[in-house]
Amino acid sequence: MRSPAESRPAGGGGPFGLQPLAAIVVCFGAVFVLSQFFRAANAVIAKTLSAEFGLSPESLGLLTGMFFLAFGAAQIPVGMLFDRFGARRTVPVVLTSAIAGSILFGLAQGEAMLIAGRLLLGVGCSGVLMGSLFLFGQWAPAAAFSTWMGRMIAIGGAGGLLSTTPLAAIAEELGWRTAFWGAAGLTALGAVAIYALARDRTSPDTAGAAPAEGLRESLRGVRAALATPGFPTLTLMGFSSYPVVITVLGLWGGPYLADRHGLAPVEAGNALLVMAVALIAANLVLGPIERRLDTRKGLILGCAAVVTGALALLAALPRLEVWAVILLFALIGACGSYNIMLAGHARSLLPDRLAGRGMALMAIAFMGGPAVLQALGGVIVGAFPAASGAAPAIAYQALFAFLAALVALACLAYLRLPDARPSAGFAADSSPPGAA
Repeated sequence: MRSPAESRPAGGGGPFGLQPLAAIVVCFGAVFVLSQFFRAANAVIAKTLSAEFGLSPESLGLLTGMFFLAFGAAQIPVGMLFDRFGARRTVPVVLTSAIAGSILFGLAQGEAMLIAGRLLLGVGCSGVLMGSLFLFGQWAPAAAFSTWMGRMIAIGGAGGLLSTTPLAAIAEELGWRTAFWGAAGLTALGAVAIYALARDRTSPDTAGAAPAEGLRESLRGVRAALATPGFPTLTLMGFSSYPVVITVLGLWGGPYLADRHGLAPVEAGNALLVMAVALIAANLVLGPIERRLDTRKGLILGCAAVVTGALALLAALPRLEVWAVILLFALIGACGSYNIMLAGHARSLLPDRLAGRGMALMAIAFMGGPAVLQALGGVIVGAFPAASGAAPAIAYQALFAFLAALVALACLAYLRLPDARPSAGFAADSSPPGAA
């Protein structure tokens, strides 16, 4: 059944004449660029951080994963705030943590300050993408949800680009700390833009119909979302989508290219840039393809199969040429973007009253997953003795094999779920808020 939001027109003027969807893309997209930059920056400066602070592979994996750990932990309270106060008021307040974290990371004098900065960054960025998805669920037709999500992620992909070659160049010329201080100022401007431009939409059918939920009711809503049939399997599949991509793009891809192929930071940044561009391009096209084929499940499984194959080749063939590695990385980046369709699948199961909390649970999988996978990557790579500061080929083979197995196992679970066709819309919100 279709939700009320699907039958509403997407019109209605906003501040400065911007239509609601355009305003969401402009202001949230700008901040999402910075969020993506913070996520992926450690891949390019990993060797620099390791040398400056004496970080082992395990410490580097733990440090990088702190962003995602905090991001995932913040999702439930942020989702509850979305359902109660809306995204426009919630996100700018939460972003103050990202501003503080970026400044602190740039000032770090030791590993503890680096970790504290990454934790604050994770909390601060936790509402950006999910806030935009929450608003897309209010303003956009259900069949276009993945398309709008893909556009948002493609815009944010510019942050992934900034964290490759540009960051490497800035780090060489001005130092990596300067990049983080500049990002803090831009994040502050983005928070102001969200409050000024974005608008939450209140249905005229439900406005004022029920009092705001208390904490107990909100927590019941979290349980209700998690108990939705098929939803736990979607979170498992989500754990194997973007988290796998960012484990390579956001951390271990850089050290792998340096250790096994002798690439300098800028050269490794150029290689990862190709992967980031593939990620952006895929996010722009997968939504329209999903609508044309009118299937989510088939497209998700096809993309996941390509990712599994690419990772398996990296694990099985340690002597690949650099061009072949870049090609496989690009395939992982492009086809690993099936998280946008997973989010649409999850949203199709959720009534409007649980949308914020349900999408927050998916965000835990999408963004909490990298915290686990990047840290496990550090354990895997660190388990093999390094020679002259470089991890051996077998260490990265084990890492890629582990990631391939994870995606394959998640697909086996996902096979049991029925498809959620974009044309079918979102779940009807037939029960009262108190029923959550």
